[in-house]
Amino acid sequence: MPYDFPRAKSFLFVSASKIENFESAFQSGAEAIIFDLEDSVTPEQKPTGRKNILSFSKANPNKKFFIRINDAQSDFFTEDMAFLNQMGLANLYGIMLPKAEQKAHIEAVLNAVGEIPLILLIESAWGVQNINLTASMPCVKQLAFGAFDMILDLGLQDGEGKDFALNYVRVQIALASRIYNLLPPINRVFPNTRDISKLKANMESAYSMGFGGSLTFYPNQIATINAIFAQGEEKIEWAKEILRLAKIHKGEPFNFEGNVIDLSMVKKAQGILGRKY
Repeated sequence: MPYDFPRAKSFLFVSASKIENFESAFQSGAEAIIFDLEDSVTPEQKPTGRKNILSFSKANPNKKFFIRINDAQSDFFTEDMAFLNQMGLANLYGIMLPKAEQKAHIEAVLNAVGEIPLILLIESAWGVQNINLTASMPCVKQLAFGAFDMILDLGLQDGEGKDFALNYVRVQIALASRIYNLLPPINRVFPNTRDISKLKANMESAYSMGFGGSLTFYPNQIATINAIFAQGEEKIEWAKEILRLAKIHKGEPFNFEGNVIDLSMVKKAQGILGRKY
């Protein structure tokens, strides 16, 4: 089955146990919806969450979404795989796999449901250690940063050390995404829903590291996230225009928007498009 994997800037988590929020999520401005069966759903509510997604998919065959399943080592993984086989994959852009630490975790998903695009959540020390093994697997399309679990796993405390450690992880995710020609990675959920200036600072930092979008649980963050990561789309349009003009000028330097465009700038444009397509 061919999958229409989206190039999204904003990824909105919606708890699978809250079916009353499903429809509104698609009107929120988020460019991708992730129905969550993991952290936002209690163990007792997971069967209800699966039923809610199944019901929604049957009623809305043209609406596409991701599902964050439970990790491959959890007690709920087998039930999630059975559910996916029952539902079918027609509504899915792909699956988000949390705590992606080993190739075996990815193989467990693919063996259960067949080939399907995957977003890997990197949210533990082992996830970082083995990122080159997991990111290189053929069904992996994108990496995402799971900061909350990473903070717990590393025992981080507030301060400069915590910021340094989290930025180190983001750099590793960005590097692996580039090396294995994945889509630009996805930034963490930012927990402060009121301080827009801190939200902007976090997203700008991620954007400057090569991230292409962000996770969120909060609809009031979506417009800010979309605006910041739209800068990447502007760069793509710039690069397309540079390469179009370079063909016309047959390798000779030319002026564009007040700047001299020489071979180095043409190579920069080629690099931008090489990473984005």
